[in-house]
Amino acid sequence: MKHAHIVHYPGATEKSLSVVASLATDLVGEGMRVSIADISAQSVINQGLPPAWLARLLGHRVFSQAWKGELTKLGVKTYRLPCSSSSSSVSIQDQNALGLAVESELLTYFRSDVVPSHRTARHLRDQLQDSMMTVYSGLNELWREHKPDLVLIPNGRTSRQKAARLVAENLGIKVELYENGRAQPNSYYRGTTQPHDRLASQAEVQHLTQSLSNSEIHELAQSWLSQRMNGVAGTNQFSALWTDIGKAKKRTRQAQQAIFFASSFDEFLAFGPMWQIDKWDHQFEAFHLIMEILESEGFELVLRLHPNLGSKSRQYFLREIRDVRHLQSQHPSLQIHWHNSSVNSYDLISEADLVVVERSTIGLEASLMEKPVLVTQASQWDLVADVRQLLEPEHITKSSVKPWKASAEGAERFVAYWMIQERPLRYEWFQWSSWNPEKAPLRMKIVLLFLKNPWFHRVRLISLEWAKRRNGQFRPPPAKL
Repeated sequence: MKHAHIVHYPGATEKSLSVVASLATDLVGEGMRVSIADISAQSVINQGLPPAWLARLLGHRVFSQAWKGELTKLGVKTYRLPCSSSSSSVSIQDQNALGLAVESELLTYFRSDVVPSHRTARHLRDQLQDSMMTVYSGLNELWREHKPDLVLIPNGRTSRQKAARLVAENLGIKVELYENGRAQPNSYYRGTTQPHDRLASQAEVQHLTQSLSNSEIHELAQSWLSQRMNGVAGTNQFSALWTDIGKAKKRTRQAQQAIFFASSFDEFLAFGPMWQIDKWDHQFEAFHLIMEILESEGFELVLRLHPNLGSKSRQYFLREIRDVRHLQSQHPSLQIHWHNSSVNSYDLISEADLVVVERSTIGLEASLMEKPVLVTQASQWDLVADVRQLLEPEHITKSSVKPWKASAEGAERFVAYWMIQERPLRYEWFQWSSWNPEKAPLRMKIVLLFLKNPWFHRVRLISLEWAKRRNGQFRPPPAKL
């Protein structure tokens, strides 16, 4: 019987407990002996559920034995990481990869385009490096003694995840990656490609979808698009905040219209050099140059800000608002739908003759709707879908921004590739706690302050929540008609 090790720590994915329990169930169903390599003791920032007694004080329950109980039923054994007495030797190549993983994790943590230079950032970097090397040495020792046939690692990008992946690969162990579902609700991804590896993922699209007929690909893609549009029940968490699709008043067409969708500026900077292929200082630099040409061609211009802007740090939020106002001063006729607007983005797409995105998933959806899409930065689907990349000022010309008759075929195949790699979750959040951690009430967010974490992280949680509340008080000027 083959043996699989699942690398796990709470918070590795958004639905960590449900994903790992489902993954273990599926592996056992495949006839494998399954073990958990628990690296939670090496966490620098702890996530997950609070102590049961504390939740009970606030009127909620944590079913603390439920997860372990499910694993016990499956016959899953848990390995704690050995306290290795000596550090494993690390090749220069691995040192470079591990260093990049730490930087990537810091960018993710600070949600910024650069890692801050202050003392807290330096201290966190040192802690992450120590934790990563402990995991590297501990797993090296564990897997030399108990060598599995398969190792499953969450995502594979951040420091401890990268350490686990490198150790497994160095020992000649097959590696698979797991993550939250990307395409369907209540699902998880399991595959051999790191989820945010835009080159490797697009390279395998054709191979993994070649057994599907064109009609099957079309049906999978349209199913995904329908789920994204479906308000409260949809997989786009923001669409629940918008008016129902199709209820917007249709405009009287007087000119061609271009809709610009802003993205979160720092969103993908942590994912490595393959995402940093453009020469823009900021997304609005590209938008401005495109708008100049489209204005001269008589286009109506519309800008939709990303709904996630309100959850950013206060400094980031104010900078973005400043940049939007500057863009509007350059293009006075620009109609703006702010981040907290209830206008449905899918209605905006349906009315548009041209769609311009930085890299947002809305560009993939627009391509599915057979709209011509301009992309100004690297995106997950830019080599497969029928889109045009404009990565530097020289790329922006009258001919490059001219709308074309777009095909949905590439976008459909990419979405089908996502869909067929999804596996259903076999467990739900209510099996571990009496509240949904993804939609936690304020009092349960406060409880997170009592998890074992450095003080700077607790202060950060408070400051982020305060920033969200202050950002929520933003009242935009009326949209131009």
